[in-house]
Amino acid sequence: MSELTFVHSAYWISGLIAAVILLAIFVVKEWPRKSRNFVLRLAAGFVAILALLTIALKPAHLTSVDGKQGVLLTSGYQEAQLDSLRETNPELKELMYQDHIDRDELDSISQLFILGSGVKPYDFWQLEGKTVKLLKTEIPNGINQLSYSKTLTEGEELNITAYYSKPKPGNQIVLQAPGNLGLDSIQFKAAADTVFSLQAKVKAPGDFVYNLVEKDSFGRVLNNEALPVHISPEKQLSVVMLSAFPSFEFKYLKNYLAELNHQVLVRSQLTQNRFKYEYFNQERKPFNALSTSGLNHLDLLILDAGAWQSLSQNEQNSIKDAITQEGLGVFLMASEELFYGSQPLIDFKFTRTAQTEVELQDGTVVSTFGYYLNPATNFNATLKSGNQILAGQRFIGFGSVSTTVLSNTYALQLKGNQERYKSLWSEILKSVLKPESGEVFWEERDQILTPNEPYTIEFRTAVSEFILTDTDGNSIPVIQDPDIPELWSATFYPEDTGWFTLRFSAGDTISEYAYYVFTEADWKARAAQGLTKANQDFFRKGDAEVEELQVKRPINPIYFFVLFVLAMGYLWLEPKLRS
Repeated sequence: MSELTFVHSAYWISGLIAAVILLAIFVVKEWPRKSRNFVLRLAAGFVAILALLTIALKPAHLTSVDGKQGVLLTSGYQEAQLDSLRETNPELKELMYQDHIDRDELDSISQLFILGSGVKPYDFWQLEGKTVKLLKTEIPNGINQLSYSKTLTEGEELNITAYYSKPKPGNQIVLQAPGNLGLDSIQFKAAADTVFSLQAKVKAPGDFVYNLVEKDSFGRVLNNEALPVHISPEKQLSVVMLSAFPSFEFKYLKNYLAELNHQVLVRSQLTQNRFKYEYFNQERKPFNALSTSGLNHLDLLILDAGAWQSLSQNEQNSIKDAITQEGLGVFLMASEELFYGSQPLIDFKFTRTAQTEVELQDGTVVSTFGYYLNPATNFNATLKSGNQILAGQRFIGFGSVSTTVLSNTYALQLKGNQERYKSLWSEILKSVLKPESGEVFWEERDQILTPNEPYTIEFRTAVSEFILTDTDGNSIPVIQDPDIPELWSATFYPEDTGWFTLRFSAGDTISEYAYYVFTEADWKARAAQGLTKANQDFFRKGDAEVEELQVKRPINPIYFFVLFVLAMGYLWLEPKLRS
């Protein structure tokens, strides 16, 4: 089956307009001559212009072909899998992926297999419309999952949870501070996949590179993975906590925040219109925290659903304005009312589950309300267990609202695990804090960034006139989101490794964002795991039936060129013969 089409069919309208204009000019020039062969000359001119148009649009036959199976070999592919494919299809077309794809080589392939870790996400678009099947591959031995806070405050704990695939018994992992100072370590007892945790207290502010060093039983270094950490100077936060009724969860959380020397104001409702006030690390004063001036000085507002319902309409509106315009962070304490009643501020999409306990990455077991946040919704996950989101936030203007499905986390303290309780709540609350700069809020990126690969950073600002520059002072182009005016993004390609800084400048306002560029040798197993996961998510339809492959086979343009030459030859020769 063959069908006539054009290779450049997208330009047929502009080509037709150009042809009509040329024909009109030809008619205007020929009309005054009043030649007896006017009709023949007009026909010849029409044929010449039509031939030019045809050459430009490049006619082709749309032909159905059987196509071939092909295999794209990416990093980490296994020869055994490739040999198996060769046996089933001797005519298998093999393509090597080296951070780019030659689309011309894909034209005759109806089904494509991908071996190895997969293609880079920025090349996914080149495989759209193809029937692709990603074959299962083995992740290299090593740390392929890692969880830690990349931004800490002076004096906080650096808590690292990692998953090591197939360790060698006797080897150990050492957490080292800059200067090769050992802080914590763990030794593998068996060859089974292992989840381990390491801790250390950070002291001085600045941009540092800690290291996870793997050593064998003789102390020889096998792997050295960079662990960038940005440490901010210690800051006393202003926190207000509102509770409709006293609870142990609320009590332990306020004590934890007070122990960190933050200014904490607590209002607990006793009966209707009767409240209990508590002040930590500050003097007692009249309660005006929910006024416009009071909210402007807050870093975090913590409340439960009952407390929100007890607020006046003016107080609720003031809180909404402080979130959207001033960047206030609001954390909603989980309670039964949050899941069954009307939800404050935003509609959290909870999914019911029979599971009332969950195991975190480091093996800690905590209770839940029997829900988790739906991953299909537009939430920034701040705490996960596998694919389940246990805590998340959603941005509203310049601020955000966050919540969690965890319950009775204070039980960790009752069991003597105070440090895990502190690190858990630090992880949950850190992302929802009001940004240090009132003009710009940087959104964190969890990406293993390497040189010469695209890096996209998103930030929120109400300022329309600003300049974004890199460490060397070069200006970086930005794009404004068409649907969210305060959301901006910038994509650039770092060239070197190490710590670098983006600078946001608007008049007297300057805000900086530090990011780290890894070397190609860093985190091989983790990078392979992330790349495989991204490919699996994109190529989920890989098991679909192979569709009929149609290709455009261009017609040789020499035929239309000969026609053009004959028509132009007649127009040139006809007046000479007539004279």
